[in-house]
Amino acid sequence: MNGAIRRCVLVTALTLRVAIAFGQDEVGPYERYQRGMAALEAKDAPRALPDLEAAASVFRRDPDVLYALAKAKALTGDADGAIATLARAVALGYGAGADTDPAFASLADADRPAFRALLPKIVANGRPVGSARVAFTLSEADLIPEGIASDPGSRRLFVGSLARNKIVAISPDGRAADFVPSGRDGLQRVLGMKVDASRKSLWVCSAEADSPSPGGGRQATRASTLFRFDLATGKTLRKIPSPPGGTHLFNDIALEKDGGLFLTDSEEGAVYRLRAGRDTLEVFQAPGRFFYPNGIALSDDGRYLYVAHVLGVAAWELGSGRSFDLPTPEDVTIVGIDGLSFHRGGLVAIQNGMEPNRVAYFPLAPSLDRVTGERVLERGNRNFEIPTTGAVVGNSYYFIANSQLRALGPEGVKDSEKRKPVVILEIGLPR
Repeated sequence: MNGAIRRCVLVTALTLRVAIAFGQDEVGPYERYQRGMAALEAKDAPRALPDLEAAASVFRRDPDVLYALAKAKALTGDADGAIATLARAVALGYGAGADTDPAFASLADADRPAFRALLPKIVANGRPVGSARVAFTLSEADLIPEGIASDPGSRRLFVGSLARNKIVAISPDGRAADFVPSGRDGLQRVLGMKVDASRKSLWVCSAEADSPSPGGGRQATRASTLFRFDLATGKTLRKIPSPPGGTHLFNDIALEKDGGLFLTDSEEGAVYRLRAGRDTLEVFQAPGRFFYPNGIALSDDGRYLYVAHVLGVAAWELGSGRSFDLPTPEDVTIVGIDGLSFHRGGLVAIQNGMEPNRVAYFPLAPSLDRVTGERVLERGNRNFEIPTTGAVVGNSYYFIANSQLRALGPEGVKDSEKRKPVVILEIGLPR
């Protein structure tokens, strides 16, 4: 599973409701994409074409969808349309391997100048980029980590486990030990985490495990919990449950300077806010507002909130309440983002919905309301196996390189003997 669909199921192989914005009786863009991809895999390009065109009309800047549509066009004889669509995907940093993809063989065989002109960029898009170093390695290969956070006071990193329902602390010398043992106080699968150093707390998103549903469909309900732990002892200080009913997947957190926070609820398509000193969540963006909200970050001055979702990044000017889709230049894509952090007037993003997976820095305008460019920091690293989230530590970024999320199912970790030690990489950030 790849691209736009994979981004919706990476955490625990869940299926997103496709009727969020399209009505319960209509076929949503994900179903159109899935159906189109299934038809392509069945070598039925004519049947794939209308579905992929419909999906691309919604996911206009998603290079994975564009690439699939280009293949369908090439296989149905629309050479000019295929090249034009492929060019859009390639301009967004995608398309590695298109020069040898059998779907485009007719374009190469016809020696079309427009296709030849794309080849240098296609090859360049597949080259590894970056010089990340291995900062830490965790020997518990079946952790299946998703979230990571940094404590500037103790210089520890915290890594959460989806498979073992626990949190591991890594000391500066690389020693790892359980910070919160498996399942203590009802801790379940651990997702996003943030350290509130001023209040000596670790905030953690946790969710119930997948449960098989009849017919393999989306499970009817799921509860999530927001935990607050004491940084010194690991003691549970607070537990805040998700609203009753629904299928909740608390995913990631952005902290406010006064001790409040925002969090994403990916399966409900919502964003919640916890005011400083309060014990209940309030709706910031109602369920159904987004397709799978994921990474979330606040600007350093607290004026802007950024939320990554399948279609890109949404932004809010919190003082005025103004919300908008974060604009980008034509050759920049901000889709496929999992982990999202703010750093020195820009956004650091792990794009595990791009192939090859990459970590990128997106500088923002001084007004903080638009992206002005991109810088790929790491791409195609040999340790990558679905990188997920990271933590900014000074001018460095520590991130989970190999979550191995595909190995996690409702029954636990598949083929646990094949799992690899968890690798935490470090890269330098723009100064």
